[in-house]
Amino acid sequence: QLNDLFTNIVGFEEFMLQLARSTLRDSVYGTVYRVSVGAALSILDAITDISVMVDYYRSGLRGRANALLTMIVLNLIFQLLVGHIQNKKKTIGVKVKEALITLTFLRPAVDAYRVSTNMEDSENGLEMPLLYVMGLNKCLELVCESIPGCLLQLIVFLSSPKEASGFALVSIGISALTTGYTSAILSIDFEVDVPSRKAQPKFYGYMPDDSGKRFRCFVLMTMVSALHNLSRSVGVALLAVSDGRGQLVALFVGGETAVYFLYKIVR
Repeated sequence: QLNDLFTNIVGFEEFMLQLARSTLRDSVYGTVYRVSVGAALSILDAITDISVMVDYYRSGLRGRANALLTMIVLNLIFQLLVGHIQNKKKTIGVKVKEALITLTFLRPAVDAYRVSTNMEDSENGLEMPLLYVMGLNKCLELVCESIPGCLLQLIVFLSSPKEASGFALVSIGISALTTGYTSAILSIDFEVDVPSRKAQPKFYGYMPDDSGKRFRCFVLMTMVSALHNLSRSVGVALLAVSDGRGQLVALFVGGETAVYFLYKIVR
């Protein structure tokens, strides 16, 4: 029934989109939920990883501890690089502030807040849209820390159960949950992004309009991603423990990746 208004009245679509964005911005519960949960999981993931790393050093697993430390540092370095590129036209004070946000592991929470409140840059000096910056930072966190950290801790737990503390299981669970939550949030952010829907209308549009169903869909997406990551990590860890040289892991992961890229090339 509103099709004639969208078609014949100039600016009506932009007006309706602005109303929708304002409604999303003013939804306190949604914003608080996204920011608080994202910040809590990110901080817990960092704390548990650092705690497990300290336990590895105490137990004599220096190599494993150094590997976990390298993952954390790489994640921070790449996110600092993204922040520098994003704010290269800004003042030194802004760059220092953004660096401190990253170094205190609050980057996911700050990015989620900025996107969910549709924060606009008053100086128009940002290099990339906030949505894509948040997606890039989340991908870096997954690739550099959450997924490999979960896998490393599983390998240590299976190969050296006496040296690995019981707290390692908590850290593994939080890493898997962080992966699932981040994947779900990333998917939903692009799902409700207007340019993404216009670019790929056949893919986006899977979230229901009803708020209760949408929340259930989000919870299910989080659990599916978390359990999928956990099951894959356990499988790869078992292969790594059974073959100390890593040949089975390389064969499995390399073969599967080759098939995946071959499928994409054929498409």
